[in-house]
Formats: sequence, structure tokens, C-alpha cells
Amino acid sequence: MKKKEKTLKDERCVRKMFFNPLITSLMAAFVLAISFHLSLADENGTAAVKAPPEFIDINIQATCPDMAGLKKDTKSVKHFSHKAHIDAIKKEGKGFVCATCHQDAKTEEDITGAERCNRIQKELEKTGGPAKLKDHFHNQCLKCHKELKKEQKPTGPTSCKGCHGRKGATK
Repeated sequence: MKKKEKTLKDERCVRKMFFNPLITSLMAAFVLAISFHLSLADENGTAAVKAPPEFIDINIQATCPDMAGLKKDTKSVKHFSHKAHIDAIKKEGKGFVCATCHQDAKTEEDITGAERCNRIQKELEKTGGPAKLKDHFHNQCLKCHKELKKEQKPTGPTSCKGCHGRKGATK
């Protein structure tokens, strides 16, 4: 076989391979999977979970009304800056940032993969159950703020109105 004929035969083989619907669809799926994975990767090439919300309102009674044992909703925390807390904890370099507040979380999936009310109830069970919701947050949040204040580091509010009196607080 002449060189030109061999080249044409090879080209036909390649064309057949690429125009075969099964092979084409498998290759397309592979390319999509790789590009999807890369789009989720952070600067280290690790898959990243969707970014947490910048601000949230903390009101467990409204969010999880079926949770047995919750006391009547009296005070919620409006416009809690999730991002500011994450940034401040990152500066401290304490490892997995989310575990500072989301106890027992080892990965972001532990937080985002669980149904919110079930996850919160499990956390509350470790500190006296849903009836002790106020104590849970005060021991976790207020304690941290007071410790930072004692160390003369920047911190959030340490008074009741500082967290609970912010109706539509500014960003």
C-alpha cells in the first residue's frame, strides 16, 4: 500500500471513530465531567462547595417550627454576617473554619449535606436539647465575643441589643 493510500485509510478510521454516536457521546460526557469538576475547583485544584451566604437571619423557631422542645421565639439575630465571621476565623489560622461554630463538622459537606433542622437538633442535643437554644448560642457566640474583647481583639457585640436589637441592620 502506498503512503498516500495508508494516510487516507487512517483518516477514514479516525473519522469513523469520531462520528460513531456512542464514542462521540462518551467523549462529550468525559469533557463535560472534567470541565464541571474544574469549574468547582478552588485555587488549589480541590473541589469547592457552594459559598455560604454573606448574611443570614438566625431564627431557629421560624426555620424549624416542628423541632420539639423549642421555646417560644422571643429574640432572633437579624442580619448575622456569616462572611465577616468566616474571614475573622480564617485570620486566626485555626484549621477548618466552619467547625468553630458548626460543632463536629469535619468538612463543608457535613454542614451543607445534612438537612438543616436535623443538623441543628443534633448540635443542640449535645448542649441540653432544643429547650436550651438560648444557652447554646450564648455559650457559643457570646462567649467567643467576650473572650476576644478580653484579649483586646476586634470582636462583635457583647450586649443583648448588639445582636438582638438590630432590626434590618446595615451591612
